[in-house]
Amino acid sequence: MGIESLSTSWLTDPTKALAALIIVSSWQLSGYLMVIYIAGLTNISGELLESAQIDGATGWQVIKNIKVPLVRNSITICTFLAISRSFMSFDMNLSLTAGGPYKSTELIAYKIYQTAFTSMEFGKGQAQAIVLFVIVAAISLLQVYFTNKGAED
Repeated sequence: MGIESLSTSWLTDPTKALAALIIVSSWQLSGYLMVIYIAGLTNISGELLESAQIDGATGWQVIKNIKVPLVRNSITICTFLAISRSFMSFDMNLSLTAGGPYKSTELIAYKIYQTAFTSMEFGKGQAQAIVLFVIVAAISLLQVYFTNKGAED
């Protein structure tokens, strides 16, 4: 039938396991991000859209010149939430693949867990966790900066 790629186990194939984790993670996070996008879109004034239509703006012009600039804060928040969530994805990695096959899905948070609790190198694991915390904190501070910058515009 031509669907042989669907008959293999994605979680046991080293070339497809990471893609499977990305798909599951995207599916898990998409609902939460969609609520943020919808909240941003519902805050756009109907009068503004109506006046653009009266002025002869096409659908693409309305999206490009009105909707996207007004939803910029939502886009910024969702982008940084997705980035910070990707750094901290541990539970799905552990439950679906446990870093395998052949360490193809060994992500940062799972590597920290392995260092601290499997290898019993608690100090090294703690140092790695602090570095991860600093990275996520820096990303969060960038989010606050860009969100405040967008609010000032």
